[in-house]
Amino acid sequence: MKKNNMPLFAQLLMPVMITILCGGIIFLFSIRPYEKIKTYLNIIFMDNSVSQPSEYGMSGLNIKEMDIDTEYTGELHNEGEIIYPEYATQYAIIECKSLDMYVPVYFGTGAELLEKGACNSPSSAVIGDKGNTVISAHVNTFFHNLSEINIGDIITLYTEYGKFTYSVSEIINFNSTDKSYLQMTEENILTVYTCQKDLFSSYDRIGAICTLDKQEFY
Repeated sequence: MKKNNMPLFAQLLMPVMITILCGGIIFLFSIRPYEKIKTYLNIIFMDNSVSQPSEYGMSGLNIKEMDIDTEYTGELHNEGEIIYPEYATQYAIIECKSLDMYVPVYFGTGAELLEKGACNSPSSAVIGDKGNTVISAHVNTFFHNLSEINIGDIITLYTEYGKFTYSVSEIINFNSTDKSYLQMTEENILTVYTCQKDLFSSYDRIGAICTLDKQEFY
């Protein structure tokens, strides 16, 4: 019989390490399929000897923050000029008081921006512009309770150039392959959505279509 030369303490420690590793894997899968797992793995295996300026993401994306005034008291107008944001700029705040939601909105898409807030898809309308403004965020972070939204709830978007108030008119459920809710429209609407909370699938989406009630330009 082949003799086991492994030290006794190592033999005792091995089952404990295997248990911890398995527990860690189960924890990752309980957080969010794919996207959250990838984020945690990036953090675990990141080379700490590599540094970047704080305004840059892990891939060098230039992410810009802005101070959005949500308590503007100046003169308001029905029409005004939209200030089109640069890609990866945080240019708005989305608020829904019924959900206790108060989240920064970035212009762009991708894992880095979704880790910092909600994202306004560049293929949709900029806030205040004509058409369908599409905003999404992760279900386990910024839109964690979006499934609790109801018809009639109020959503407000604050930008540096105006305040835009919407009311929820339709609750939607769709598959990630279904792009019909994300397309441009003739009417001015807001579409907000996130992933369905499901451990085994990241393909189902839930959200709401919102009708523009009031636009107030600064």
